[in-house]
Amino acid sequence: MKIDESNNHFVAGNAEELLSALEKKESYILIPQHFKEEFLENTQLPLTEKEQMGFELGFRGAANLSSSPFFHFINWLSKDSKQQKRIDSKIRKYTLKSQGDNLLLYLRQLDY
Repeated sequence: MKIDESNNHFVAGNAEELLSALEKKESYILIPQHFKEEFLENTQLPLTEKEQMGFELGFRGAANLSSSPFFHFINWLSKDSKQQKRIDSKIRKYTLKSQGDNLLLYLRQLDY
């Protein structure tokens, strides 16, 4: 994993580097173009802001309480590797944005 000094992003070029950055709760993680396709294919992406808002309104604010155990149960039953399961679990704390040919993950708590 390397740090992009100009933007203070951690650049994750493979799944191991991505998991390491997620476990350290890095504020910004940049997924470069060469890893982007593999990332999108294998990872269960977090809900977008609009999807999350609709989900929360539909459950009257109790969505996080009921969805988290359900997600972990489904993740436990999936046939993905342990590494991919950990990535899918930890990426729920991040928001995904497109940045040119790359993807940018940033912590949701930075929005507040």
